[in-house]
Amino acid sequence: MYSGGNDWVKTIDLTRKATLDANGKITEAIGSIEPDIQFTQNTIGIYVESVTADPNWFLAGTIFQGFPVPFGSAGFAEGEEFRVILRRYMIYRFTKYPDIGETKYLLSFTPRWYIKDIHFQAWQYIGTNQGATLDSLAALGQQEVAQTVKLQSSVNKLQTSINKLIKANNG
Repeated sequence: MYSGGNDWVKTIDLTRKATLDANGKITEAIGSIEPDIQFTQNTIGIYVESVTADPNWFLAGTIFQGFPVPFGSAGFAEGEEFRVILRRYMIYRFTKYPDIGETKYLLSFTPRWYIKDIHFQAWQYIGTNQGATLDSLAALGQQEVAQTVKLQSSVNKLQTSINKLIKANNG
């Protein structure tokens, strides 16, 4: 499903460095990377690397999804979050993706405080199979329940008819 290279669009490609003292110690950690880029698809690809990170380090940081909100002064409400692994391509499908007309969101990446440099890349999957969201799964679940209730009613009627036939034959 995700194998088509033309179905991925690189949306973010940024490098950041921490402020170091003369001894190479971090005096100011890399802050959150919050590019002003709106995502419109619920499936993304992420890759994060660090030239100076120890080879045994695995955690790069955390991705936060932010939705614009029409209330309050913050401007964005947090959606989902997930941890990002260093030097590993990751595909993530957001399931709290709103299904009510507002389909844009921002990403915020917060690197771990001990990382001295970071190269952060993100892609959007624009292919045809975006997968299910929680809203669409809930609607599907409601349809399944309604269908099950209808089938159970038919089974109950059939059982009643069978019981009447058995009673009439034994009667």
